[in-house]
Amino acid sequence: MKNKNKIIIWDLSLRLFHIILILLVTGAIISAKFDRLDIHQYFGVMILGLLFFRILWGVFGTYNSTFKSFVLSPYKIYLIFLGKHQNKSIRSPLGSLSVISFILALFVLVVSGLFSSDDILYDGPLVYLMPKYTYFWTKVHNVFHFVLYVLITLHFSAIFYYQFLKKYKIIHQFIDGYSRGNHIDIVSIKEKSLKGICLLLIFIFLPLILLLYS
Repeated sequence: MKNKNKIIIWDLSLRLFHIILILLVTGAIISAKFDRLDIHQYFGVMILGLLFFRILWGVFGTYNSTFKSFVLSPYKIYLIFLGKHQNKSIRSPLGSLSVISFILALFVLVVSGLFSSDDILYDGPLVYLMPKYTYFWTKVHNVFHFVLYVLITLHFSAIFYYQFLKKYKIIHQFIDGYSRGNHIDIVSIKEKSLKGICLLLIFIFLPLILLLYS
């Protein structure tokens, strides 16, 4: 049922994207820690598919999902550190930068993983294409694990700060999609649920099917 006192700002496809991404990244980390690289690769290719969905949805999705809604002004980021920035959008400069950082870090991790090897039992599915650069890609993959851990730590710290200290209820917003803030420039969206969910499922499972039957 639509809440008449709130404005819907996050579409269902974007919220499902976040939930599935959390599950897949968690699965990828756990499988790697237990040296189950045979399973790890499946999480990796599904994450890659999710990233392609997010990029596509960042262009053709609902307004607040698109990259044009991001606030990426270096000056506004500078004002945040000075404590002088008054955010009028549902997206903050640091929040926008966080999304871009996650997409880039995960993209580098997944692509490098395709060309990586543990030199014992497991080779990435695309190692044969660039065998001379396997060491390089493996090194990149290992280094970016730590980049991802830093981003995750910062992300959860920000969630804790805004959810529990600032009382912005950002977790609630991503559960039901409705705004709880008093931002001046809130843009209500029109859901594209069927289109978004269909694209999401295609981008998740197509890379997995290609890997299984390659």
